[in-house]
Amino acid sequence: MSNNNNKSSHPESEQYKSKSETLEETEITDSTEEALPAEDATVIAPEVGARRSARTNTENTSQKNYNELTRINLIFQDQHSEHGFRRAQNDVNEALSKKEILLNKRFVLDSVLGSGGMGTVYKAKDLRKVEAHDANPYVAVKVLNSDFKQHPNAFISLQREASRSHLLSHPNIVTVHDFDRDGNTIYMTMELLKGEALDSYLYRNRDKTINKEMALKIVGQFCRALQYAHQKGIVHCDLKPANIFISDNGVKVLDFGIARLASESKLTDQFDAGSLGAMTPAYASLEMMQQKKPEASDDVYAAAIITYKLLTGRHPYNEQPAVAALGLKMQPERIDGLTKRQWKALLKGLALKREERTQTIQEFYQELTEPVKFPVFRVASALLLGVVGWFVYKNYFVPDELAVFVETTKNNAQQCYQAKDYVCAITSANAILKVAPDDDEAKSVLANAERDLKLTEINELLMAANNCFLSNDYSCVETTLEQVLLLDSNNQSALALQQKMEAEKLAEAEAREQESKQLAELLSKANDCLERTDYQCAIEFASEVLVIKHDEAQAEAIIRNANYAEQKQRENFLKAEKILKDGQTCFEKLNYSCAIAKSESALEFVPGHRRALRLKSAAERAIADAKKNITIE
Repeated sequence: MSNNNNKSSHPESEQYKSKSETLEETEITDSTEEALPAEDATVIAPEVGARRSARTNTENTSQKNYNELTRINLIFQDQHSEHGFRRAQNDVNEALSKKEILLNKRFVLDSVLGSGGMGTVYKAKDLRKVEAHDANPYVAVKVLNSDFKQHPNAFISLQREASRSHLLSHPNIVTVHDFDRDGNTIYMTMELLKGEALDSYLYRNRDKTINKEMALKIVGQFCRALQYAHQKGIVHCDLKPANIFISDNGVKVLDFGIARLASESKLTDQFDAGSLGAMTPAYASLEMMQQKKPEASDDVYAAAIITYKLLTGRHPYNEQPAVAALGLKMQPERIDGLTKRQWKALLKGLALKREERTQTIQEFYQELTEPVKFPVFRVASALLLGVVGWFVYKNYFVPDELAVFVETTKNNAQQCYQAKDYVCAITSANAILKVAPDDDEAKSVLANAERDLKLTEINELLMAANNCFLSNDYSCVETTLEQVLLLDSNNQSALALQQKMEAEKLAEAEAREQESKQLAELLSKANDCLERTDYQCAIEFASEVLVIKHDEAQAEAIIRNANYAEQKQRENFLKAEKILKDGQTCFEKLNYSCAIAKSESALEFVPGHRRALRLKSAAERAIADAKKNITIE
């Protein structure tokens, strides 16, 4: 997911080292607490001192993490070629293996997956998943870069991306789990995909010609994701190869970080993510550059550029922004291998002016795709559906021509169906039924294609719901299953997963309740031990609490207080021993009053000290005996 689409051809092999070596780490000091009077220090040191020390350590760790992540991002910003990016990625991954970066005591950054306009994406280990013995404890973590973070609305942007990605529950859109911050570091967690980003795929195949069928298959999947987002009233606004991922489960669209509400959307949002300026100029439409209200055709422009790049390996406007391409009067070079209709469709998507551009992503993809064979009749079938009806066709075709059209389009519908291109099959079958409404074969193809298309959509949604379930994202499961049940209200797989989810939620609630009771019991025992001054007992019970809940503040406080009290106890014992030594010397010199005084001083440090009690008792007896031997004459 690296942002390498605008990189020039020259490698910069050593450039990133200079900035990383000169970056200085800054320490944060806490000046919010006033200095304590010396006489009060021993009274409040257990809580205040430990709290201050823990907070300072946490802040320093967070700041060091932030500095290191900033340094890493600067390394990637310095790269202007794919070669430089790969070298930087290898060096950073090696550094991460030697120096652990932990966010919020939960996410251990493992390696860099990519870097873009908003920030850098890492593979990370989720320690909570490790504790739960999850077979796959890894997630993707996107950390905002330092420049982007400086914008006052940066945190809002990440929040919008997380919330909108939850809203956009679709098989071709990446699942976002949550967003958070650790000190100055703002980050978001999402599902970890297996595969490669489209920019990496294009780079790997830069010396090859990507098969047209494969290219259009990729286009079809990210177009479905965009179509779904547009139906929700959301325009991506930063579509580019780095934000498209070819995973084991199909193509996924990423990074709705600067997604904006379409001008016709009924949703409301006071925050305009476009103000963050994170768009990529080579893929941004003219209107986006002019900061006009977003429309679906802005994503069409980016999708058309990506399609052109998939088919040719080149940017249609030589990586120039739309405004420059318009000023230079640039025209995309004709692509060999595309039919007239396909080239016209692509050219219309690439139109620099919005009024000349295809308006919807669905229209763009439908015009771009057509059967490999009999292209004329695919065009005819689409025209038949959208423009004319039965009587026009009856008057336009002579009987022989009509029969040829029906037969050819019927063959085309069958071929589309066998190739599992159900939309094409449905379009062709409907075209036939417009002119031959009683054609049983066309009716059969239409029924089968509609049924199989529905099953495909249901299976994709079920797969997405299962992925959400495995991630414990029940909100995503519910949203996705709602879509399944709209298509098939009695779908047993959906109902079973729904039931399984409810059982899992109930089990988790019961487990949380049981855990809460167990924690309360252990904390009660730890406090009892603390009151009895049995500090080791208190530490043992509090440590059991932290095994169950590693960030339980009360248990941490008990351990801190017990350790402090135990240390003070040891110090007092040593003081008492030293005083008793002096008391013993007094006793041996027959200075019994001194011995008694020393014993009492030792008892103030260690009440009930046996040796002190014995020495005091012996001194008192000696005084009593001495008095008996005194005679008055």
